[in-house]
Amino acid sequence: MLYFTYGSFMDIDNLKKHTPSAEFVCKAMIPNWEVQYNYYSTNYNGGCTGIEPAINKLVRGAVYEIPPDEMEHLDTIEGVPNGTYYRHPIMVISEEGEPMLAHVYRTTNPRGPFKPTKEYLGYMIDGAKALGLPEEYIESLKVETID
Repeated sequence: MLYFTYGSFMDIDNLKKHTPSAEFVCKAMIPNWEVQYNYYSTNYNGGCTGIEPAINKLVRGAVYEIPPDEMEHLDTIEGVPNGTYYRHPIMVISEEGEPMLAHVYRTTNPRGPFKPTKEYLGYMIDGAKALGLPEEYIESLKVETID
């Protein structure tokens, strides 16, 4: 199953804690959407990301192939059973311009914005850097933290 990550799971070490069989497929983007810190996490005690439609914006991240059983575990980690997030099929575009259908997690009831913790933001920034995402995009992810 293809999974597009744009938040803290861009950090491969963080992702592999929950989906050890995840295999990198490609860097990708979703045009006309944006990252928002639209959920307050009691696990992190700060804001977490979701994506929402936004004209002329761009979400960047990575696509991974994840086995169905590990994807079900990721559903639990992301709070799907309790309604925090839901898994959403979405068309992403690889760096080579190839469209592909992947699953992404979206916030069920977006609110905020909420300031993230340094830990959460660190996962995102470290992951984005490791993926080699453009510096201007990485800079756009940097927001004031709660701590």
